[in-house]
Amino acid sequence: MASATLFALFLLSALTLYPPSTTAQPVTDANGNIVKNGGRFFILPLFFGAGGGGIRRARTGYETSPLSVVQSPLETDDGQPWIITSIFKSGFIPEGSRVSISYEYVELGDSVESNEWSAVAGLPEGTLVKVGYPNTINGSFSIHRASSANSYKFLFCSASSSVCGNVGIVLDKAGNRLLAIKQETSFEFVLVELPSAVSK
Repeated sequence: MASATLFALFLLSALTLYPPSTTAQPVTDANGNIVKNGGRFFILPLFFGAGGGGIRRARTGYETSPLSVVQSPLETDDGQPWIITSIFKSGFIPEGSRVSISYEYVELGDSVESNEWSAVAGLPEGTLVKVGYPNTINGSFSIHRASSANSYKFLFCSASSSVCGNVGIVLDKAGNRLLAIKQETSFEFVLVELPSAVSK
């Protein structure tokens, strides 16, 4: 009985000191370098010439401000910088950890209320990735390794269930390449880290 109790205490202390989330492999950039938690990144397609460039915000449909998260139609466009932050207090982003993906407020008169990615259901193209949109789904994004050493994909998991969906690309009527959830094919990407913003 005593040995069973000691083993249970050992297991508890091991899990406390080394929780699974922090022992996960770190996310790496396109060159294989460990990326910084809270760093600024271009999110680029794994393959050049895959139909578009990097990820950015855009106005789509009847939006009066850029609320949609899209893949740029221009293959030479790196998109915009995104800040990716893991919920874990570590220097790197662990694979599979929940992350916040946001942008820096740089536009004057920007009417967007939130700068973080969120999921919005019930749109003509399905459940889409938006910023500053009302009536979002309570849930979180996470980063997972994809087909090659330094390539990744996003998943979105609803907080109300264990159901998760791939983040992939769908086209709207105007030809915009929208980020959407629950896609059979995920958008595979690499990260290119930018230098930290200089404080003024």
